Amino acid sequence: MHIDYSKVFSNSLTDIRFTSFPSDSFMPFIAILGCDGSGKSSVIDELTQQLSRQGQMVSHGHWRPRVFGDYRNPKIRTIADNPHSSQPRGPITSSIKLLWISFNWWFEWLRVLRRSSRNGYLIYDRFHSDLLVDPIRYRYGGSQGLANIFSQLMPQPDLVIYLDAPSEILLSRKSEVSKEALNEARENYLKLCSQHNNYFVLDASNSIYKVVSKVLDIINSFDGNN
Repeated sequence: MHIDYSKVFSNSLTDIRFTSFPSDSFMPFIAILGCDGSGKSSVIDELTQQLSRQGQMVSHGHWRPRVFGDYRNPKIRTIADNPHSSQPRGPITSSIKLLWISFNWWFEWLRVLRRSSRNGYLIYDRFHSDLLVDPIRYRYGGSQGLANIFSQLMPQPDLVIYLDAPSEILLSRKSEVSKEALNEARENYLKLCSQHNNYFVLDASNSIYKVVSKVLDIINSFDGNN
């Protein structure tokens, strides 16, 4: 699968002018997506350092909010050694899980996350749309249509950065997921990105510093058009 990242990045910056962001969101809520081995954690760490050096407040989260969680802790992210090892839940249990995830998002969004995205940068390592791409990771065995509806009804990031790289490069960094699963996830991520004009695809085979530089360009473009 060959991706022209320069074209994707250029087109996305053009599309952002037509994106309707919340008028009361002074700083963006950013979500970073990517397969295992794409370098999400390293990109988030370096991005946090650069924003902090600029005097910006940065809050963090992983996948879904934890009720009364500590979002100032940069180590809030978790690591799964074998994310596809567990069996999916049944349809009923999966539907209940969707309700629980939705409650977590809305409760914490109204309690603290909305304020965090106004007063600084809120950066999430994965978020609820990730379940649409890789349901096995979250043991989801319910309807994809229902999951899509719930995802659309939850608070949405202003910017989503998807870090893409060939499966060979991903496997050379992490080998927890098979090549077939990575290829399927990449295809699903790219499909998801094509459906939103505030989703950006970046080449994760580049150095961390080059990737973070691109992310900062996107953030600056967003701030300039908001």
